[in-house]
Amino acid sequence: MKKTSHNSLINGIASDYLTIDDRSIHYGDGLFETLLSEGRRLYYWLQHYRRLQRSCARLKINCPPEEALLHDISRLLDENKSAARAVKIIVSRGAGKRGYRFSSETSANRLVLTSAIDTGYSSLLSGNLSSGNLYHCQQQVSINKNLAGLKHLNRLENVMARAEWRDDHIEGLMLNAHQHVIEGTMSNLFAVKDGNLFTPDLELSGVEGIMRELIIDIAENGNIKTSVTDLTLDDLTTMDELFICNSLMGIRSIDKFCEWQSNGQVMAEKILSELSDDKENYVQVV
Repeated sequence: MKKTSHNSLINGIASDYLTIDDRSIHYGDGLFETLLSEGRRLYYWLQHYRRLQRSCARLKINCPPEEALLHDISRLLDENKSAARAVKIIVSRGAGKRGYRFSSETSANRLVLTSAIDTGYSSLLSGNLSSGNLYHCQQQVSINKNLAGLKHLNRLENVMARAEWRDDHIEGLMLNAHQHVIEGTMSNLFAVKDGNLFTPDLELSGVEGIMRELIIDIAENGNIKTSVTDLTLDDLTTMDELFICNSLMGIRSIDKFCEWQSNGQVMAEKILSELSDDKENYVQVV
């Protein structure tokens, strides 16, 4: 008999369905992480799991044990043999009664899903730095210091921003109501001027990406002056380079943004080289 493969597990059970009472459905009450895998190798697992722990603590959600998540991921990767996959972890506060108030005794639900991606999609796997144009989204990112940095399930802003452009751009850039540049719909942004690195301050808005943290560490260890600061659209017009990053795609360089055009990819290529050389130190085999 042919073995049936599954792409998703809910609390360790093969399933495509979640109870209608789950708070993630009603309120977006939960968190998620998206990881890159190649075969049975997970990249930056420790960084992702630590962020999940911190985020769960901030939202008062019981974080699933590391062992349970790794076991779920191992099962799915064993059943789905494609070389490169995206692994998505969703942690919901769990099922509850009607109303915003939650019980401290609510049992969190863990969901693990995988999907195949092209190896060329990730610069970390291909070693190639791809590039494209960046779109200026009108949809804003909310200002909320208490939720800033979290990869929570309330992503309606990103959904509406992504609906603004077709595929002639590789990503869309989002600002907040202060007109500060924050992030892409699915990525963090870096800018380069005179060999110095700049990235938006995310204290009030946005998601603190794992790849963003790694790039900041690489820059600081390489004596590249790095500023985490408020940036405006006018600031971007003075930059030599722009590039975006996330855990799946790695790094992509920006060719054009509105009237701005790139002066090269020197810093992006340097950072990608460092990431590629060092990525084996961040592998979790499951």
